Amino acid sequence: MDGELPAPFGLTLGYFKRFVEIHGGREVFAGLTTTDVCTKFLLPYTTSTKLSLVEHVRQQPDGHLYAKPATWFVSHAWSYLYLDVVDALDDFFREEGMDDSVSLWFCTFCNNQHEIESKVHAFNHWFGIFRSSLRTIGNVVMVLSPWNDPITLKRTWCVFEVYASIVENARFEIALRRSQKSTFLEDIQNEGAFVKMLGSIKSEKSQTTIPSDRDNIFLRIRDEVGFTKLDRMVFESIEKWIVRVVDQQIDQVSSKVNKARFLLAKGRIADDDTQFDATAAAYEESYNIFHKTKGMTFPETWKALSLLAFTNFLQGCPYEQVESRLLEAMGHQIELLSKDHEDTLITMVYLGEFYTNYGKYDLALPIFMECFERQCQVLGEDNTWTISAMSRIANVLRFQNKLKKSSQWLLRSYESHLRVFGPDHPDTICLLNNLGVLSNEIGDFESADKHLTTACEAVERLLGRDHAESVGYLTNLADTYRRQGKYEKAEEVLLWCFNHKHIDSITKEKCYRNLAYLYLAMKNYDAATTYLDLGLTYVKNRGVSSTRSLLYFPPLYFAKMETHCFDDLHEIDSFERDLEDVNWTEDVWKDLACHCCNQQIRGMMCTCANCPKLSLRFCRDCVDRQKHEAFCNHGIEFIENHKPPMRFLQEKRLEILANNSEWSEYERLLLKYHAYCEENEVPSNEKLPRKRKLFTLQSEK
Repeated sequence: MDGELPAPFGLTLGYFKRFVEIHGGREVFAGLTTTDVCTKFLLPYTTSTKLSLVEHVRQQPDGHLYAKPATWFVSHAWSYLYLDVVDALDDFFREEGMDDSVSLWFCTFCNNQHEIESKVHAFNHWFGIFRSSLRTIGNVVMVLSPWNDPITLKRTWCVFEVYASIVENARFEIALRRSQKSTFLEDIQNEGAFVKMLGSIKSEKSQTTIPSDRDNIFLRIRDEVGFTKLDRMVFESIEKWIVRVVDQQIDQVSSKVNKARFLLAKGRIADDDTQFDATAAAYEESYNIFHKTKGMTFPETWKALSLLAFTNFLQGCPYEQVESRLLEAMGHQIELLSKDHEDTLITMVYLGEFYTNYGKYDLALPIFMECFERQCQVLGEDNTWTISAMSRIANVLRFQNKLKKSSQWLLRSYESHLRVFGPDHPDTICLLNNLGVLSNEIGDFESADKHLTTACEAVERLLGRDHAESVGYLTNLADTYRRQGKYEKAEEVLLWCFNHKHIDSITKEKCYRNLAYLYLAMKNYDAATTYLDLGLTYVKNRGVSSTRSLLYFPPLYFAKMETHCFDDLHEIDSFERDLEDVNWTEDVWKDLACHCCNQQIRGMMCTCANCPKLSLRFCRDCVDRQKHEAFCNHGIEFIENHKPPMRFLQEKRLEILANNSEWSEYERLLLKYHAYCEENEVPSNEKLPRKRKLFTLQSEK
């Protein structure tokens, strides 16, 4: 393109190796950092010209063989071992199909180190050199070491090079030194290795020798890119590299067992990226290899089946298929490894999570409690799976409306994870999301907004906005917006989540309910009813228990009341049967707790007409004691009383029968109503008064 600057000169990869040979070979360079090499060899070697190494080489007779326009910009930390950098670059370019003639812009070799020694340049001098070099070269390769906590991303100038590659739309790649690659191949087979790496990287925490350089670089990053996009680019590059290396191992390893192990690693990486079909395919192939080559007495056979079963659950596979696979895997693991083995305990956690999401809390809670007790003894309380068990116990207790106990378990889990793994670990962020959800249930919407906004921003930085985890967190945040009366904002986010291609089955089901509650608050009753009907169908098709279906009935009850559906006896009969199917036949608000006392609401449920509909709810006793004023300050005159569905339906039916003068049926059902009131201890002042048959006198003719 006209006006485009020529690429600056660099040195070939071959010269990086030649420089070692000139100065005594690899044995002499062993243990030397790039800083050591510069001081010990580069500066003395270029003393005669006082030029940069690349300019010094250009003056030599064979310089044209080594000094060429650079095609790759190398980002590295000066504290890295020089030979590790050369080896990492050698491996990378070999995989890219390039030989030693590739020319590299390497700051140590391309900047004049004599000039740097003698005078201090202003920030803009180095900023201009680095950015213009990167712009004209167009390709960046960053050397990472160690792979799961790279020093390069703790140095602000290296962070700047990532930033510049984004701004200049340059290609960005990762190179790993040889000794780290073998460590990586071992680490990546362990549960959570990739997730742990994500938690170690945060470019905004990087440092420089000169503080003002950091301030200037950060100012430009915030103005043009933002740290979220910056970190996402790094994570995506690392993930692509990891997938490429694991795929190579799967294709190259001679041992079928090792191939199966790398397939498990591939499945975990795909699972972290919520590519559930790819995850399931990798796990199933791994399971089949283990089963065929090692048989039913090989523990890893059942580890693979356990992972496959839980992925099937996330895919929305039938209940019976998932449960049978999890129970089969767990049974064999108990027999082969014992209940105290980590693999067995992880399968138990999967089974508990599976039961939780199907509303079988009485099955899930004992499993999680046993897991926690065993994990504390075997793995210790600071182990990630032990902490995970605590958070899962908290979730079940929240679903059971035992909010105080849930809060205690969740805070304990969050504080432990924060202390052990830090604030940027994905699981710490997940627990922060859970705290936000619990804050919503407690009625503390300000804290919920704070927790969930922080969690959404953090998970977007780590995994990207389009990741299924991000979609799930945003769904929770949107519900907070709804509870705060921010309806337009809630609708925009919820619809985006609902229609997202990466939404998982759990979040999809939650979206149906949250959209229904939103449209109920917006008085769009047709839309609310549509999403409730779709959600109930979705739940039933997945074979979910009546406990899960029950969550749809409170908003459906209010939507039908607002649209006068219960003026029709057939509608009353139909809804009454539906309530019986989900076992909601008592004078209570089943699974709905008072925001004041956190107890299930019996009898009248009180809400505020001025607050977003159903965002806050209170029992009559707490309102009489004015406890609700801690949550709502609109005044007692705005409090509305709502009868439990089964009572309301009976009273509505009696009113219709009386108005239609169907007195025989009226008397029969009145007896049933009185029995209901007696059994449920309905206050006498709340009971429906008996209607009297009216007789009219007609004049004789």
